[in-house]
Amino acid sequence: MFTENRTDEAHAALWFLGQAGFLLQSGEQKILIDPYLSDSVGKSDPRFTRTYPVPVDAAELDANLYLVTHDHLDHLDPETIARYPHKDRTVFVAPRFAARRLEELGVPRANIRVVDHGEKCEVNGVKIQGVFALATGRDVLDTTGYRVELPNGKSIYHTSDTAFCSLVLEDAPYADVLLVCINGKCGNLNVEQAVQLTEKVSPQFVVPMHHDVMALNAENPEAFRYFCAVRGLEDRCRILKPMEKLEW
Repeated sequence: MFTENRTDEAHAALWFLGQAGFLLQSGEQKILIDPYLSDSVGKSDPRFTRTYPVPVDAAELDANLYLVTHDHLDHLDPETIARYPHKDRTVFVAPRFAARRLEELGVPRANIRVVDHGEKCEVNGVKIQGVFALATGRDVLDTTGYRVELPNGKSIYHTSDTAFCSLVLEDAPYADVLLVCINGKCGNLNVEQAVQLTEKVSPQFVVPMHHDVMALNAENPEAFRYFCAVRGLEDRCRILKPMEKLEW
């Protein structure tokens, strides 16, 4: 599916997979972040059933890197992991407790890199920096945002789920593209707080996420666009549909 949409090594592109999931690509580099490609949450609690079908089968994906921000079903999804066919050669990056869960799900220990906030690693020229995120529950105390820099210097910052506090703002790094949660439920940033973070990061583009898959955990991304416009940031806001591409 993505081979028809290759991005040359001088540029980068990402596709929105729904919820907090993305595929980032540049040249031969393909990086998955928090793909939620099942209805695991809905099966555990029908109130959170998916509002639209899975946009792509995990069995069709092939990535060099697979990043997991924390161990919630809509971020570290056992069904997506089970269907992903390249666990034996993809490098997985996760904070410490999520890394243990990946191993339980059949990811070889040798393929797992532990990166908590404040830590860094480099894999095949891709630089990964753990960024502070304020955990939204005691079950995910190792929640970590990630800044990813490709070999060509293009970068993204994925906030993970995070509550709002001054340290989230202080630790936020610059990146070309900010991927920010906006749903304002279960402890996450609301649209106004997400805009404050956008102002701090000052990215070229900001993509709201974590707003679309579950009706009870949703938010209208147009509200985020409105608050961006109030702060003079509307031209940076990109609201992506599932499988829509942003290239820069």
